Amino acid sequence: MPAEFRYKIVMLGDGAVGKTAMTTRFTQNFFDSDYKRTIGSDFAIKRLTLEDIDAKVTLQVWDLAGQPRFESVRQGFYRGARGGLLLYDVTRRRTFLNVENWKEEAFKNLKNEIPIVLVANKVDLEDSRVVAPEEGEEFAKKNGFIYVESSALTGENVEEAYANLCRTMIEGTKNSDQSKAI
Repeated sequence: MPAEFRYKIVMLGDGAVGKTAMTTRFTQNFFDSDYKRTIGSDFAIKRLTLEDIDAKVTLQVWDLAGQPRFESVRQGFYRGARGGLLLYDVTRRRTFLNVENWKEEAFKNLKNEIPIVLVANKVDLEDSRVVAPEEGEEFAKKNGFIYVESSALTGENVEEAYANLCRTMIEGTKNSDQSKAI
């Protein structure tokens, strides 16, 4: 019988990096080409099975608005998050430069660190790319994050990003359960 887990996760990153598109691709296997600005937050639920570790996970995915004017609104939506996907758009350097600010905002509002997957999104736009994979890999390594390159448009590595986060959260849960048992 697979172990069952439930986690709240947050989607982080500047506006228009693809947080909503990635959430929709993951939860509904659909890509909506009409950009819809998230006001405050939105959420979706997805269940997934990780056969390699014999686990079933129910994710509550909170898609947080990326525009600076929503910072005060976002604060309350971090509560209870156990992990996050931090996205940037590989065609817009500014979105990559802002990932440090997003990390700090999340950790400050949660009052602790959570597992994060750094997602280089929109890799289908290779001809417009301005952020090299090595830059993202280096930032992820320096901060202890997992690094994934994805495309919400094509679906490339979308499920893998969430699955990697789930594995990390489950490992953390098992470690904290073991420490309580000692």
